[in-house]
Amino acid sequence: MNMDYSQALFEAIADSAVLLDKTGRIIDWNQGAVSLFGYPKKEVLNRSINLIYQQNHPFPKIIQEILPSQKKWIEETGFIRKNGIKGFCKTCVTLLNNPDYPKIAALITHHNVSTYKTTQNELQEISKKLADELKDRLEMYYLCNSLLVKSLAAREDIEKDLRESELRFHLLAENATDIISRHSPDGAYLYISPSCRTLLGYSQEELIGRSTFKLVHYDDVNKLKKIFHRRKPHTSHQTISYRIRHKEGDYRWFESTIRAIHDEDTRSIREIQSASRDVTDHVLDKKARLRGQQLAHVFRLSTMEEMASGMAHEISQPLAAIVNYTQGCVRYLQKDQHDPTQLIEIMNKAVAQAERAGEVIHRLKNFFCKGQLFKTPCKINSIIRETVSLIRNDLNSSKTKIEFDLSKDVPLISADKIQFQQVIINLIQNAKEAMQEIHPQKRKIHIQTRSEDQNSIEVTVTDSGPGFSKDIISKVFKPFFTTKAHGRGMGLAICRSIIEAHGGEFLINPNFYNESWIRFTLPIN
Repeated sequence: MNMDYSQALFEAIADSAVLLDKTGRIIDWNQGAVSLFGYPKKEVLNRSINLIYQQNHPFPKIIQEILPSQKKWIEETGFIRKNGIKGFCKTCVTLLNNPDYPKIAALITHHNVSTYKTTQNELQEISKKLADELKDRLEMYYLCNSLLVKSLAAREDIEKDLRESELRFHLLAENATDIISRHSPDGAYLYISPSCRTLLGYSQEELIGRSTFKLVHYDDVNKLKKIFHRRKPHTSHQTISYRIRHKEGDYRWFESTIRAIHDEDTRSIREIQSASRDVTDHVLDKKARLRGQQLAHVFRLSTMEEMASGMAHEISQPLAAIVNYTQGCVRYLQKDQHDPTQLIEIMNKAVAQAERAGEVIHRLKNFFCKGQLFKTPCKINSIIRETVSLIRNDLNSSKTKIEFDLSKDVPLISADKIQFQQVIINLIQNAKEAMQEIHPQKRKIHIQTRSEDQNSIEVTVTDSGPGFSKDIISKVFKPFFTTKAHGRGMGLAICRSIIEAHGGEFLINPNFYNESWIRFTLPIN
């Protein structure tokens, strides 16, 4: 292999690649190393490789003693860029024995894992927080359980008095609005109060001798049987919610307090006593409230992997901008002459992007974990223009044109500005990627705002790409579904989740007659 070809391969490595001599000094330094560590090649040649690490490593010993036996040395190491920024990388040292290049002793490559380490640390903090919350909940559970045991013990004393007087029991049962019942151990009704006609539609005669298990919903039968067959003699009352079939055929929700009466001699179950009340309205109301909460959070609650992927997707834009600004500064500093004012302006832009990335992480953590929004009065047209200006360089490089049709009559809205910017960025990014296969002169994105009515505004985004087919519209909101080779499949799911969390609606029109569009509405508060 000739020298020119080897050098070309060396420079083609995307990660940082460095050639070392036996003393651990740098012989060659590719462009990946320049990008990662910020040092141009001429500043590092013949210097110790420990220049870039947070701590010194014995590379001469590694090259002469360790590598001849195990061929490779792999370690996660901390590094320091030329500008002082610290990070982490996966370092791999490979022994080279090429007689044509006797000075080259080893090849060392670095793969930047700083983002992974940051995400890992954040997940560890979240895990610790969840563990602390779980501990608090368990302590509260134990306290409530203790209070419940005392309450049930008190109720047991009351029922002991009731057993002493059968007449008093029947007097109470015959006039109760709830159902009072007694059962044999196999579930057959021995007695049921007259309220069964009002609550279940059956008369007492129709139910006496009939098994209660035949009326209970098949999904709830096993848990009811488990309580009926419980043989511990000193078990106190147990409360259970289940569904039982009304005579007309529909199922009603009941909450029953059940107690097993044991024979004092054999300790076997003699009968089961139950006090039941209809809680259908309460359960349905609770289910409706829970359903509303689930709809509000359905795209925020997921596995930890989904959360990490979503956060990485949301901060990719500001991080990319930071890299571009930083690389621009490095190239500018490498020139013989440079204007400090321009450098300050570029670095201020990088700082603004970094602060924005940090705020996105903070907001996303609240959004995924707590569902909180930080709403402020906003001018939607101003937010759209500001967001487009943030990614103007990316749009110019892809030769994508933005057309605005922003109504001047759009009123103020109450919204989380950062999350709304993420919606706009995601939609523009999707549109830009969808138009990669068409001619640059035809790449256009059209953004329109208008007042839908007195209660809402409407934002429509169209592009000159192929649009959405009817077949995939039902799939695009599923996390990780994507039609792109390198897509994450989170963008549209996050967009809809954010819009719905603001009380709005997110719609996609399929590509009928070349009129595919994405539209969302937001309420006017």
